[in-house]
Amino acid sequence: MDTKIPKIIFIIIIAIILRSWQIAKLPSLNPDEAALGYNAYSLIETGRDEHGLSWPLHFKSFGDYKPGGYVYLAIPFVKVLGLTPLAVRLPNLIFSVLTILVLYKLIFLLTKDSRISNLVSIVLSISPWHLQFSRGAWESSTALFFIVLGIYFFYKYLSSPKSPYRFLFPLPFVASLYIYHSARLISPLIVIVLFLFNHKLLISSYKKLIVPSLFAILFAIPVLYSFLNSGGTARFGGVGLTADRGPLSRSEELLNQHGNVALVNRIMHNRRVMYALSWVKKYTSHFDPNFLFITGDEVPRSKNPDMGQLYLLELPFLILGILSLLRHQSFSTLKNLVIALLFISPVASSLTFQAPSALRALPLVIPLSILVAFGLSQIISNSKFTIKLLIYLTYFLSFLYYLDSYYLHAPKRYSFAWNSGFSEIVPFIEINKKNYQNIYLTNKYDQPYILYLFFSKYDPQSLQSQIFLTPPDQFGFSTVEKIDNITFKVPSDIPPGSLVIDASDYESTGKSFKIYTK
Repeated sequence: MDTKIPKIIFIIIIAIILRSWQIAKLPSLNPDEAALGYNAYSLIETGRDEHGLSWPLHFKSFGDYKPGGYVYLAIPFVKVLGLTPLAVRLPNLIFSVLTILVLYKLIFLLTKDSRISNLVSIVLSISPWHLQFSRGAWESSTALFFIVLGIYFFYKYLSSPKSPYRFLFPLPFVASLYIYHSARLISPLIVIVLFLFNHKLLISSYKKLIVPSLFAILFAIPVLYSFLNSGGTARFGGVGLTADRGPLSRSEELLNQHGNVALVNRIMHNRRVMYALSWVKKYTSHFDPNFLFITGDEVPRSKNPDMGQLYLLELPFLILGILSLLRHQSFSTLKNLVIALLFISPVASSLTFQAPSALRALPLVIPLSILVAFGLSQIISNSKFTIKLLIYLTYFLSFLYYLDSYYLHAPKRYSFAWNSGFSEIVPFIEINKKNYQNIYLTNKYDQPYILYLFFSKYDPQSLQSQIFLTPPDQFGFSTVEKIDNITFKVPSDIPPGSLVIDASDYESTGKSFKIYTK
């Protein structure tokens, strides 16, 4: 009897430890996480979201109409554990770990090579990119699990057409639509590509797919209807490519430089041409070595100090992996899948004004991890012990550098971006709330009102009767300026006897809040 424990078990244990260690306090809870958790709490307490809407599919939140999937996934955790950062983060933690397991099973299904499958799982489990979005309530990481699961179920169906996977494989793709905006573009594109790769087999067995397809369409209709009718399109209007006024300004500048605006000039400098060029630049920026290996995302929440999204060490392995997979004739299915994922993954991110985005392009971590693992496999298989030892040691040192960057430097360098300090300042506000007629809390941080609601566990029933969103800003976001006697901004003219919690001198002092009375 073989009692050998599969290596994937140890890999999963490592992945759990890395994603759960100090997850309740590091990083600090950000406003989007707080919104997901508080709306789950509000549904539990009242059956309505923070704005008083009954069990919506899209949550109005800051006017960005968040997909409701994650909120509903968080409900049982908030119900059992209370409204805490741990409760709201646990669903994504679980699904992020399961992504590693499902990816292992997918690679083994397509290669029948346990060594390659283990390597891919190891690379993803310690990936700075995947770790970053596993340790928080990031809908993108949860949606990624369902995308990978859908791909796995699809190939399981192809390997065994009579299995129940023909009923199952469309459902994870549909589930991803309920969880994250970008998945609404990525998932359909992946389904289309999977069909094109296997159209002969699928067409020959189309009768078996009629019922599953109808079920998938049926389950997708509610989220599509809600998206179109609940203001969900406002999200794209706020962060979409056209929200960037740069190409339009550039077009006007170039046209003004021509004395007579002839037709040929209008064609060359047309704003649509400028936006098309901008899209190409944004799309290709996701493959920029600086983004991947040196500086990473510009958004501090999406990266670690002085690091790219991947380890710099992995660059040669990635190049070797590309060459290796292209030469491998026996892995044609995996090769086609990797190429498709490479081209599809940045599409949603490239259509926004803020690119490259590690958050919106998170699916890119899957094909990159596969390629890095293939490169590693080639070197490990054909190297002497000393070379292998050097690779392992360098990888270990790179990983230690990541741990140092994430646990020590990121909380200090990026504390402002992570809205740190609210878990301490909100209890202070609650203690002093009745002692002052007016309390002014800085709006220098993003959406301070939702962090106040979360950490104070504010009664949803009381909130729903007084909540009022401000008009949307240029990016389509709104906020709440006042709850009870708390105003979420510090005016220039402060009435006497007020408590003020400011952060205007954060850059010079490094302190999250400055507290004083007027």
